[in-house]
Amino acid sequence: MHKKILLVGAGQLGSRYLQGLIASKSDLEITVVDPSSGSLETAKSRWIEARGDESLHQVRWLESLPSSLQQVDVALIVTSSKGRASLVEKIAKAINVRYWVLEKVLTQSSEELIRIQTALAGCEGAWVNTPMRMMTWHRSLKEAFAGRGPLKMIYSGGLWGLACNSIHYIDLISWWSSEPLVSVNASGLDHHWHDSKRAEYFEITGELVAYFSAGTSLRLYSKVGAQAQPIRVELSDGIIWEIDESAGTAHSSNGERVDGRLEFQSQMSGRLVDDILQRGECELPSFDESAYLHGIFLDAMLAHWNHSQSRNDDLVPIT
Repeated sequence: MHKKILLVGAGQLGSRYLQGLIASKSDLEITVVDPSSGSLETAKSRWIEARGDESLHQVRWLESLPSSLQQVDVALIVTSSKGRASLVEKIAKAINVRYWVLEKVLTQSSEELIRIQTALAGCEGAWVNTPMRMMTWHRSLKEAFAGRGPLKMIYSGGLWGLACNSIHYIDLISWWSSEPLVSVNASGLDHHWHDSKRAEYFEITGELVAYFSAGTSLRLYSKVGAQAQPIRVELSDGIIWEIDESAGTAHSSNGERVDGRLEFQSQMSGRLVDDILQRGECELPSFDESAYLHGIFLDAMLAHWNHSQSRNDDLVPIT
């Protein structure tokens, strides 16, 4: 029997999710929804490019949610953060969804997180796609760091999308250290926000610092014109690791080495969906776990947005 998959958002990332589903060992009936005909065409071409048309899976392409779709095994929400809460509420009201996977950044305010949490009540499981936890390399590094915290992690680069991507590193080090997030300090961020690659969204440079419950800390830096530096992780015993994500190398000051690679979404979503369908669980953080991290992060970013822009907005325009 086919398992029903709903993929909402067929843009650059959504189409990569779709490509990954080709590797699923389950028989899938996939409904792809995106209001943009151009995005749907891009997703179709990437599906064919990856030989999805030769798989056992069935796909239909729609510009709006079909009224005939009443039950879904897994809903993959790969839209931008703006309006995410309203979208999830709309889907949850119209369709009985067993499992959800939502893309980060989850929302643009902590209040919207509560709306999503309410809409998901009663489902069998929900997770957020901060996928470093799924990657074999980062799982090996977690083992190497086990029992050697608190950790002090620093990442510095150019215009790497600090507002959009910080949650990846906040989630990663919380998972590595097994420490809940306590606070995020945005006072070191610059006051000037610049347009992001996506219209209506903004990015920022400067320093963002996150603190965790047992002393672990994370410092993130973004500066115009700067070169990306290896991630630096200092353990409690003074050993320092340097992790070069682009080269796939990680080595310590005492000669330890754990090499690997960052995996693409197209290499992970088939395994992700199979884990959920077969075991009712996966390696991603649960919605509740990620919403907790998001809430602290979003409150800090919204406060900085309003302070730096002399505004009193309810939403911070990041995605």
